[in-house]
Amino acid sequence: MNALITQNLSTLALAVQNKSASGRGSGKKIDLYGVKKLRELILELAVRGKLVAQNPEDEHATKLLEKIFTEKKRLIKEEGLKTKASEHISDEDQYLSVPDTWEYCRLGNLAKFIDYRGKTPIKLQAGIRLITAKNVRFGYISLQPEEFISEDEYDAWMTRGFPKMGDILFTPEAPLGNVAIIDIQEKFALAQRAICFQLHDPSTAPFLKILLMSPAFQKELENNATGMTATGIKASKLKEIPIPIPPLAEQHRIVAKVDELMALCDQIEQQTEASLSAHTTLVENMLATLTSSANAEELKQNWQRIASHFTTLFTTEVSIDQPDHPATGRDGQAGTPSPQRRTRRQTAGTHRRRKSPTGQRRQNQKAESAAADC
Repeated sequence: MNALITQNLSTLALAVQNKSASGRGSGKKIDLYGVKKLRELILELAVRGKLVAQNPEDEHATKLLEKIFTEKKRLIKEEGLKTKASEHISDEDQYLSVPDTWEYCRLGNLAKFIDYRGKTPIKLQAGIRLITAKNVRFGYISLQPEEFISEDEYDAWMTRGFPKMGDILFTPEAPLGNVAIIDIQEKFALAQRAICFQLHDPSTAPFLKILLMSPAFQKELENNATGMTATGIKASKLKEIPIPIPPLAEQHRIVAKVDELMALCDQIEQQTEASLSAHTTLVENMLATLTSSANAEELKQNWQRIASHFTTLFTTEVSIDQPDHPATGRDGQAGTPSPQRRTRRQTAGTHRRRKSPTGQRRQNQKAESAAADC
């Protein structure tokens, strides 16, 4: 499966589609649909155990879970850990078919939940950085928009726990399901609509991030979410979602392969965007020659040049939409009409000025009849 994806990566990624133009500043007109679906496929194969081969020498996932539950018991006893979930998982709860060496465990048993929902601190222009759901993107943390709180506010605010490097941030609403690993070295505060998963075994964070981003888990989120206009999931339900866990050694192999394939997707995405941009510029320049034509003969030559390369130039929706270019003379647009439109107009004008012999005879007969009636 891995070889099949790698060999056909560029072919799978070529599909594009128009983006919705709704909203202010909709940005790029083209959505690299093929790359997007390819990323989803990589994640889906990864969490099903189909991206890398299983190694019979790997320690079974039950050994990893034993260590995780041991740490959980220690945290309950020594630090008063309150995050927990049911330990029983039925066959119906297992929404993915996974290898025999994997085990399911509910999310609430894998991590401490640090949840600051329902609280809003006083925000400043400078101070200690504040991270909210607006900063947690799908797979990474953005420092924009920037918000801050005071040192005094930080001390009074951060009473539920301190997120740290390597923890996972998750958005349970508005938007639902964004996830990123904390890579911020500076001290920061956590605020609205963001939950921190402080894992009992931090080494599982990279694979867990892949799992949380996968289409399979995102579907589970939707199935457990509530709300009409802005869907969200309650922490009590989020804790109970089962998570398929591979052996730790296999997790490392999966993460390495996903990183490798995602890097190839990034390269293809950049190359495709550059190619589409160059193609669009070429089409615009070719159409612009129609507008800049000095006379009818030059216009004819420029049009013939476009017509001879028509199937090469007009191969994407963006290039086909180029009739809006002023050079084409579309209704409501300034500019010189295209040769076909000019021909249609000239022909229509000829039909209006000249009448056919039959039409002329009919008009003469009507005139004679009208004269007789008088």
